[in-house]
Amino acid sequence: MDVVEITADLVSYNSASHFSNTPVSQAISTWLRKAGMSVEWVNFKDAEGTQKTNVIGKKGDGTGGIALLAHSDVVPAEGWASDPFKLTARNDRLYGRGSADMKGSVACMIAAANAFSAEELNAPVYVIVTADEETDCGGARAVATKSKIFKSSDIRYGIVGEPTLLDVVYAHKGSLKFVATARGKAAHSSTGKGANANHKLIPFLNDVVKLDGMLRTDARYRNEAFDPPHATLNIVLSDGETAANVTAPVSRATINCRPMPDQNWKPVINRMVRLAEKHGVQIEMPKILDPLSTSTDSPIVREALQVTGKRKPRTVAYGTDGMVFGKTMELVVMGPGNIQQAHTVDEWIARDQLLKGSDVFRKMVHRFCIENPV
Repeated sequence: MDVVEITADLVSYNSASHFSNTPVSQAISTWLRKAGMSVEWVNFKDAEGTQKTNVIGKKGDGTGGIALLAHSDVVPAEGWASDPFKLTARNDRLYGRGSADMKGSVACMIAAANAFSAEELNAPVYVIVTADEETDCGGARAVATKSKIFKSSDIRYGIVGEPTLLDVVYAHKGSLKFVATARGKAAHSSTGKGANANHKLIPFLNDVVKLDGMLRTDARYRNEAFDPPHATLNIVLSDGETAANVTAPVSRATINCRPMPDQNWKPVINRMVRLAEKHGVQIEMPKILDPLSTSTDSPIVREALQVTGKRKPRTVAYGTDGMVFGKTMELVVMGPGNIQQAHTVDEWIARDQLLKGSDVFRKMVHRFCIENPV
């Protein structure tokens, strides 16, 4: 299979997270079937009611083996010099939205699975492609809870194919979000009769900024294995773009924290709740996504280092579907392309990264499904 051809096909679908990814999932399913895999779909609707599709491919009989894990959703593409949904080659770079993050990796996984017949596999290989990784890992949660293949296959080892330049990543940060809402009363600002919701939210956020300072310095919330070694608390604001002559009736902030492995965040959660009560702000906490942490002694880490020729594994500061799949599998994050290209204008992946990625995935399948089936 030609990984560039597959990448070009998948990039041609605009699967930004606010759209349905079902069309690109149909294309992925076609490629998986061409690779000799049986295919299962797990559908769900996101918070906006948009239809989403996860694709699970399996080749080989029995249980165990290795899972190649990816996502088909991408971030929006604006301000591009070329058509973001047409893979364009320039100077050995392949430009297109999702080329690096991570449709190129999906292509490599399909090509790796295609390299073996079902008869020569002593344990199965799986290609699992989810929706909504870029938002809340909702697709991964749907696979973990609803997929018949996933739930019955006892998969112990997996590779999350995010772009790492094929470095071996054994741990990454998690995601803990708070949504803080302040409510006031709309009125013309000249009357003095309104109640500005921002006037509640701003003092609350000032205390949150102080909390952020504590998280950066308190040894309980630092881990020197990561860069940066603190939790990177981030605040995003919205008051509905209220006009300047109207007192804002609602003001909202989303506060995103990045916990690291083996940290107790209950005191932080409790403190955030107390601050909200103090300032009359409502606070919600969506699902917590746990950090990924795989022992460096795990077979998946050892084999990945041998296959790639890397000296030692590393950590990354971002999160992946490993925040869900890491609950049941030992994982590494390892894929073609550079994370520096993810979410950028004129995103690209080097052609040779696709070829190397396909080869690395193929070798990992051989080790876990033929040489040492588990």
